[in-house]
Amino acid sequence: MRKSVIALSITAALLTGCGSDKAPAPKPKPNTAPTSQDVAYSISQSLTLNGQLEGADAEGSVSFSLVDPAEVTLGTLTITNAATGAFTYVTEAESGTEVVRFKVSDGKAESISTLTIKIDGFDPLYAEQWHLKNTGQNAFAKMRGKAGEDMNVAGAVAQGAMGQGITVAVVDDGLEISHPDLRANVVAGGSHNLITGTIDPTPFDDESAHGTAVGGIIAAEGWNGIGGRGVSPKAKLIGFNYLDDDPTGEVKSVQTFENFALSHGASAYSDSARVFNQSYGYSVPFPHGFDEDENDLYQEVTTESADGKGSIFVKSAGNGYNYFRSMGYYWMPIDYFDARKAGIAANNGLPFHNSNMSTDNGNVYNLVVSAINADGVRSSYSSVGANIFVTAPGGEYGEDHPAIVTTDRAGCDKGWAVTEDRPSTPFHGGLHPMNLECDYTSVMNGTSSAAPNTSGSIAAILSANPNLSWRDVRHILASTATQVDAEIAPVTVAVGKSEDAPQYDAIPSWITNAAGYHFHTEYGFGRIDLGAAVKMAKEYKANLGEYQVTEWQGNDELDKAIPDAEVAGVTDAISVEEDLVIEAVQIELTADHLRLPDVAVELISPAGTRSVLMTPYNGMVYQGVMDPTDPTDLVTGYDATPMLSNAFYGESSKGEWTLKVIDVNSGEYSFKIYKVADVEIPNEANGKLKGWSIRFHGHKA
Repeated sequence: MRKSVIALSITAALLTGCGSDKAPAPKPKPNTAPTSQDVAYSISQSLTLNGQLEGADAEGSVSFSLVDPAEVTLGTLTITNAATGAFTYVTEAESGTEVVRFKVSDGKAESISTLTIKIDGFDPLYAEQWHLKNTGQNAFAKMRGKAGEDMNVAGAVAQGAMGQGITVAVVDDGLEISHPDLRANVVAGGSHNLITGTIDPTPFDDESAHGTAVGGIIAAEGWNGIGGRGVSPKAKLIGFNYLDDDPTGEVKSVQTFENFALSHGASAYSDSARVFNQSYGYSVPFPHGFDEDENDLYQEVTTESADGKGSIFVKSAGNGYNYFRSMGYYWMPIDYFDARKAGIAANNGLPFHNSNMSTDNGNVYNLVVSAINADGVRSSYSSVGANIFVTAPGGEYGEDHPAIVTTDRAGCDKGWAVTEDRPSTPFHGGLHPMNLECDYTSVMNGTSSAAPNTSGSIAAILSANPNLSWRDVRHILASTATQVDAEIAPVTVAVGKSEDAPQYDAIPSWITNAAGYHFHTEYGFGRIDLGAAVKMAKEYKANLGEYQVTEWQGNDELDKAIPDAEVAGVTDAISVEEDLVIEAVQIELTADHLRLPDVAVELISPAGTRSVLMTPYNGMVYQGVMDPTDPTDLVTGYDATPMLSNAFYGESSKGEWTLKVIDVNSGEYSFKIYKVADVEIPNEANGKLKGWSIRFHGHKA
C-alpha cells in the first residue's frame, strides 16, 4: 500500500513539470465543431455584390471555402478573405438564382451551409452595348467586335460611380424627355425649348432622334428591365434643341448667340450642368478664326461656374476623315471613289478634315473627342488632329460592323428604327423581340457617339469626387487613358514626285513626350479607362495650382519662303522665358499659300516633342472655287488662324519653340465636289511664312 502511494506521487511530479508541485493539472479543452448559417442576397446585372458568409468556432479561427466552385454558374464569386468569409459576386445574367454551398472549417471539423443569390434587375439590351462591356458581341450587325475593347465602365460601376448627383446638358436637336428609358433621369422642368420657350425640348421633326440617342448613351436609366443603360445611369439630364428648326418658319435660326448662351451654361436654364455634351460641329474648306463671343463664354463658364470648380464642354471632333459636307455640298479627295473600288486608302491615307480645321475644336475649353470602333481602332470616318484629347467608342455604321445601341424616339412612327419593309438592321422595323416598340436604335455612330460616351464618363468621375475642377478631370483622363492600337504605323507621304523622294511623317506613331504622356494624332492620350479614372478621382492628390494663360508671344513680321516640295520646309523659333507646366498649347499662323492642301504645319517643343498641327492633303480647298477678283471671297492662305495641340501636356513651356511649315507637293492637285465638278488647284507660286504666335495654358512648375 505504501509503495503504491509513492509511485503515484512520482508520476504526478513528472506530469506537472519541473519544480512545480503546487499547480493543478490543466483540463483538456473541448473540441467543438464550427458553426455556419445560411445566407441570402439579391444583386442586379453587372453590379458587384460585396457579401459576408456566416460562420464561427468557439475555439478561435476558421477558414471559409466553397464546397464545389462548379456550383457557381451564373456569375463570378470570389472569397476575398478566407478568414472572415468576405466575398464578392458579379454577374451579367439578367435573372436567376445561384445556390452555392460553402463550408466553415477549423482544421478538424467543418460545417456546411448555403449561400443563395437572387439576380433581379437588368437591362435586356446591355448585352449588346459593347461600349460598356465588349464581349465580342455584334450589336445586331453582321460582324462582331473584339472582346475587351471598351471603356471599362464595369470598373466604375464596381466602385459605385454612376453619375449620381451630376447633371449633363444635352445640347442637340432636342431630347425626348418622355422616353421610357430617359424620363426617370430627366430633371423635372429643367430643360428648355429654344423655339417655344417651354420646358419640353422634344424635336418638332419626327425623324430627329440624334439628341435622344445621345441622351441614352449618357444616362439611360439602369436596371429597370427595359432597353439598355447609359455610361452614367444615375446622372441627371437636361436638354436643349439648339440644332432644331421651327416648322412654322417664324424663328429663322435657332443657332443665335443668345440661344448659345441659354444652352451653354450662361443662364439659369443651363447653369446647373457640370457637363455639356456638344455632338455637333462644322467643317469649312477655308481657314477662319474664333468666334470671340462664343470663345469668351466658353472660358467664363469653364473656369468660373460650379463655385469656381468649373464645367466641362465635351466636343465631337467631326466625321470627315474621308470627306465632309459644307455649304450644301460634299467635298472629298479626287481619288475617293477609285480608292474605295481598289480597296486602298484614299487621300494618301490622310484625313480630309483635320479637326484643327474647325476652330471651335481649337478652343482649349472644348475637350475634343475622336471615335474608336468595336475592334479597338479608329472609326473609319473619325476626324483627327493634334487637338484630340481622348478617344471614345463611336463604332461604325451598324450594318456590317457594330455601332452603338441606345435610345431612339419612342414608337415605330418616329426616329430611326421606324417600321419599314427592309430595315437597315434586323433590330429596326418593329419585328425584333427586343425592340417591338421601336424605342431603341442599333445604328448610332460618329464622334456624335464618342462625345456622349465621354460626357457620361466625366459624370461618373465627378460623382466619385464632386470637388474635382475642370482641370482635374482633364488631368485624370490624360493620366489614365489606355494606349490603344499601340502598334499603329505612321502615315507618311512623299515630298515631291521623284522616285527617291523623301518621306514626310504626317501622322507619327504614338509618341511619349518629355513629361511621360503618350499621345497620338488619332487618339489623343488614348481611350477612356473609366474604372482607372474613377479610382484616381477617389484617391486624387494632384495639385495643379492656379490656372494660368500666357499672353500671345510671336514673330509677326516674317517674310520667309516656303520652298516647294522640300521636306526641310521653313522654320522659325520663339524663345519663351515663362516656366509653366503645360496643359495645352495654341498657335496662330499667318502664311500666304495659294494651294493650302500642300501645306503641313508642325510645332516642336524645347524638349524635342514634335506635334503635327495640320496634316497635308487636307480639305482647305476653297481656293479652287474662289473668285480671286472679289476681296471678300479671296483666300490667300492662313490669316492668324488658330490651332491647338495637346501633345505637350506636362512639359515645360520654357525654352525655344520651333514652328515648321512644309510644302509636300510640287505636282498637280485636284479635289472633288460631289456631283458638281472635279476641281484642279494650280501650283502657282511658293508660299511665304509671314508670322506666328504662341500661348500656353497651364500652371507654375
